[in-house]
Amino acid sequence: MIAQLTGSVIDVRLNRLVVNVSGLGYEVIVAPELASETKIGDLLTLHTSLVVREDAWTLYGFSSTDAKTLFEELQSVTGIGPKVASALLAVYSPEELKSAIASQDNAALERVPGIGKKVASRIILELKDKFGGGYRTKSSLSGPWRNQVIGALTGLGYSAKEAETSLDEVLSEFGRTPSNEDLPEMLKMALARSRRKN
Repeated sequence: MIAQLTGSVIDVRLNRLVVNVSGLGYEVIVAPELASETKIGDLLTLHTSLVVREDAWTLYGFSSTDAKTLFEELQSVTGIGPKVASALLAVYSPEELKSAIASQDNAALERVPGIGKKVASRIILELKDKFGGGYRTKSSLSGPWRNQVIGALTGLGYSAKEAETSLDEVLSEFGRTPSNEDLPEMLKMALARSRRKN
């Protein structure tokens, strides 16, 4: 098992890197966001998971052990392979994904390309108890209003991930569970936070 690689990046593509480790070039599939932040010549450490199939050995790389562990846990779900698991982690951070599963937020999972209702329901059914406890408290921060705010932000050109992150940051400051009447204020706060980052 190749669990970790540290080396110099010698090739960068849309969703994969080639890392030179002691003269050997390892091709590693990574999230597009990580690939876009990486340049040829960078010294990089990746936490890796080797997926062995009859026709290929494929190495998936992550910037944290949390992401790698979650990638492997997602594949324990019936019918979920490495491509679907990596697609989920390309859109959401490990914390965001665990929270969505624990709070049974099907809509959040269905926003990931390639994830339909059946797959989202299966992921939640098989993993929700595993990610309960502390994550379950976020269920009070889900509701029809959430999808409306995220829909408004994505309609203004923000990615689903950016919209989720901005809204979660606003919610942490809000101090109470929002209602539909709070929608305009939530949207205004999320937009203000996004603008400060840009």
